[in-house]
Amino acid sequence: MSTHLKTLRSNRNVIVEETLVTPRFEHGAVAPAHHLSPSFYDRYESYRPRIRFFAQDRSDRCDAYRVSLGMVMLIVDVGCTRPFEGHLSGQDIVEFHYRLSGSIAIAGSWGEVRLCDPSCLIWYQPLGCDDAAERMGTHNSDRETWISLYCDRAWLCERAGTYATRLLDSLAKEREISADAPRFRLQPQRRETGRIVGDLLHTRGDRALDYLYCNAKATELLCVTLKDAELGCAADAFVRRVGPSDQRLLQRARDLLEDQFKAPPRLSTLARRIGMNPTKLCALFKHRYGESAFDFVRRLRLERARDLLTQSGLQVRQVATAVGYRHHSTFTAAFTKHFGVTPKRAQRRAAATR
Repeated sequence: MSTHLKTLRSNRNVIVEETLVTPRFEHGAVAPAHHLSPSFYDRYESYRPRIRFFAQDRSDRCDAYRVSLGMVMLIVDVGCTRPFEGHLSGQDIVEFHYRLSGSIAIAGSWGEVRLCDPSCLIWYQPLGCDDAAERMGTHNSDRETWISLYCDRAWLCERAGTYATRLLDSLAKEREISADAPRFRLQPQRRETGRIVGDLLHTRGDRALDYLYCNAKATELLCVTLKDAELGCAADAFVRRVGPSDQRLLQRARDLLEDQFKAPPRLSTLARRIGMNPTKLCALFKHRYGESAFDFVRRLRLERARDLLTQSGLQVRQVATAVGYRHHSTFTAAFTKHFGVTPKRAQRRAAATR
């Protein structure tokens, strides 16, 4: 079995570097390395410095997969002790970044984008657009857990057709930017993509079938994201036709749910309180915020639970009750699915870094 994680010892830390996964098949044969065209792989290598974390454990990972001729997947699950910084070079690459924990900030003369919660970033840097630098690491979390898909733009447009071209067009229209600036969209993590990300995080790819599975899940993740983006573009156009009064009612509904996330009102009750038809509220809320009212409340509960687990001395059962869960088992299952780690393990990790 080949080593898919490169580690070195330095000042009591483990250095975890981005390393290509190359599984062995039967009779010792190594997986062929020609899945990716040299031109794209060279551009991917030039996109940013190879990621290098100061980590806490040898089992941490920063695995790179050559999924196809035009796509690389990176799986990161690292308890980092220092931030990683690097410059992003425009290489005509479209990145789909699915973050579960940790933080990242990308900045340039065009502005800044920050991710500190479970979210999805769609990012595109045209060739020659070099005005971007990223910093990821320890911000309100000691763990970097995320997956990124790096796609060659031409390959993506050829394979995905109008799904890809409309997505890129929407990134350009969404923000008033110059032609040489990066284009991006930040949106909530959707349930379906979260499920696939969780599947990938629980799988190692150094065996033949696991490697095949990871490659298949990467393709599934890309397809689901592109379909969601297509629906999102149509939803954005629909929401733009909604008047200012409805926009204010939506914000009021969101504020009420945020204030009462432990015991949120039913959708019918919420609609009556803000003065909107329940069906219309349900449709507009998801279109406007990228997630249903139920998913919004669930995410708030789990994020608050993570804060309590890592910053207070409460037991897991006490945390579950504090954020509105009646049953400990239900809370544990929801937390593990959302963050990719059990509540007890998240608590132990936080205690180990204090």
